[in-house]
Amino acid sequence: MNKCSLREWSKESDQYRREESLTSSQGTTWYLASSLKPQQQNLTQRGSLTVLLCGENGLVAALEQVFHHGFKSARIFHKNVFIWDFVEKAVAYFETTDQILDNEDDVLIQKSSCKTFCHYVNAINTAPRNIGKDGKFQILVCLGTRDHLLPQWIPLLAECPAITRMYEESALLRDHMTVNSLIRILQTIQDFTIVLEGSLIKGVDV
Repeated sequence: MNKCSLREWSKESDQYRREESLTSSQGTTWYLASSLKPQQQNLTQRGSLTVLLCGENGLVAALEQVFHHGFKSARIFHKNVFIWDFVEKAVAYFETTDQILDNEDDVLIQKSSCKTFCHYVNAINTAPRNIGKDGKFQILVCLGTRDHLLPQWIPLLAECPAITRMYEESALLRDHMTVNSLIRILQTIQDFTIVLEGSLIKGVDV
């Protein structure tokens, strides 16, 4: 089910890229609205991209399924747990641990990715509006998409030590081939300039 959703989103993304490649290369700016009426979605480019990210089979929904796959149940933790709890544990790890890599360039890239990830998560957590944990994850996905950071963040989360405590061994995020495929899918939208409307990011300033 999860892989199917990703394939569906990938096909929609590829079709969107083919249809809009000319206008994208001319510097068209895409706007995302948090909600559009069905008839508007079919008539505007903005609506098309909104559906691609936030629709029933959009990127946010697909990534939610990936992150929920193999997520250990509340029965194990004896309390309600959310994907955002995993995100926050990852931030705590990144902020207190220096990564050790063989290649100096890789170290600089990873440090930069960790820094931006922590900055975005902290900005969402300190937003003036009261946002639920599921809503925070959705905002993180939208902001990461807008700023083309998701392909950098996904491998960080997949390698975070917290993943072994909070995810089953069979989880998609613990499968290297699946993670690499996910990164390639996310890279298909790197060429687009995306502007998120304020109603979608709920006052988060990054």
